[in-house]
Amino acid sequence: MPKLIDVQSKKKNFQIINKTETVAEILLYAQIGESFWEEGITAKSFADELKKLPSSIKEIHLRVNSPGGSVFDGMSIYELLKKEKKNGKKITAYVDGLAASIASVIIMAADEIIVGDGSLVMIHKPMVGVFGNSMELERSINILDKIEEQMISIYAAKTGQSRMEISKALAEETWYTSDEALDVGLANSKFKAEETLRLAASAMEGVTWMKNKPQMKSQNDLVREKLREFNNKNKDLLKK
Repeated sequence: MPKLIDVQSKKKNFQIINKTETVAEILLYAQIGESFWEEGITAKSFADELKKLPSSIKEIHLRVNSPGGSVFDGMSIYELLKKEKKNGKKITAYVDGLAASIASVIIMAADEIIVGDGSLVMIHKPMVGVFGNSMELERSINILDKIEEQMISIYAAKTGQSRMEISKALAEETWYTSDEALDVGLANSKFKAEETLRLAASAMEGVTWMKNKPQMKSQNDLVREKLREFNNKNKDLLKK
C-alpha cells in the first residue's frame, strides 16, 4: 500500500503509514513537543495528520522510541488516541526502544502495550523551569501537583497499581525493563527485537535532565563493537 503521510521525511521520526486498507502505523521516534534544540512532535501536527487517515482504518499501531518532552503536547496526544478508540479503532502500542516521561503516558491510551526485549519504560514527576517571584513559583508548584495527579490517575487506571505505589515510583524516576514493565502492568506482552536497546540508547543521546538514566553504549561504541566482532570472525576463519 502507498505511504499516506510522511512528516519530516529526512529524519523519519514522525510518520503515519498505510500498512493495509484497515491498519495504519504511527511512528513516534522523536521528542514530544518542540524545543530550542529539536523539532519534535507537537499535538497539533499529530492531530492534523490523524485527520488524514481514511475511514477504512480500523487499527492503529503506535511505534514508540521517545525520551518524552512537553507534558501538555503529550497529554493532548494521549486524548487524541483515546478519541480514536471511542470512534471504534483498536490501538496497539509497541515500545521499540524507549517510552520515557510523557511518552510513557501516551502509550497508556492503547488497548494493548507490547514491549521489545531490550526496551525501557520510564516514569517520573513532572518538571518545569521557572523564573519569577514567590507567587509565580507557588503557582507553578500547584500546576505541577495537578499534572502529577492526572498522571497518577492514568497510570493507575491502566496498571491497577495503587496511587501510593505510583506516586513513589514517580518520585524515584523509575526505569522499567520490559519484564519489569510487564510485572507492574505498564505492558501486556513482549516481542523480540534485537535492536531495541540501540534504539533506546539513540533516543537518549543529548538528554541531560534524566537523573537516573541507564548507562548505554554510544553509537560509536556500537560501531566499534561490530567491527571487533567482524575482525574476530575473520581471524577465526583464517585459523581454519
